[in-house]
Amino acid sequence: MKDAATMCLHLLTYAEPMVRDLSDEHLFLASEANGKTAGWLLGHLCVTGDFVRRKCGRPPLTPKEWGPRFAPGTQPSRAPEDYPTADALRAAFDGIYRDLAAFTPSLPAESLAMPSPYEPARARFATLGEFTRWIMTGHLGYHLGQLYGCRGAVNVAESREIVG
Repeated sequence: MKDAATMCLHLLTYAEPMVRDLSDEHLFLASEANGKTAGWLLGHLCVTGDFVRRKCGRPPLTPKEWGPRFAPGTQPSRAPEDYPTADALRAAFDGIYRDLAAFTPSLPAESLAMPSPYEPARARFATLGEFTRWIMTGHLGYHLGQLYGCRGAVNVAESREIVG
């Protein structure tokens, strides 16, 4: 698990400049029509990371109402009022993934060997350990790539404001 924690922390170094200046007005922007929005992506990363934390015995860091908004299979909203604030999303995101990286290397082998807590993913990630590694690395990296694309939508929106 130490390798996954190291990769997770490294991915956070890429995430930080992408999220630090996102405002509440940016959260509903997407890089393409019907694409994931910056707010949905951050919220989704929060609830999935927090899901794993809770399954490892940690207390939740996200409010319950975030689950129905950002769980796998949900769709992003284009309405700004449907999102928590950018500050709340940033703080939860950073706290969740830093906590995952801090405690997962010390998880006992018997805990990591338990069946994956997310049944739809068990065919690919049979154990809690495999699923946790995925959430901290591949899943995080995949959605950070999408978030990077949203940065283009933010830049376009700001360019339009400047131009007129």
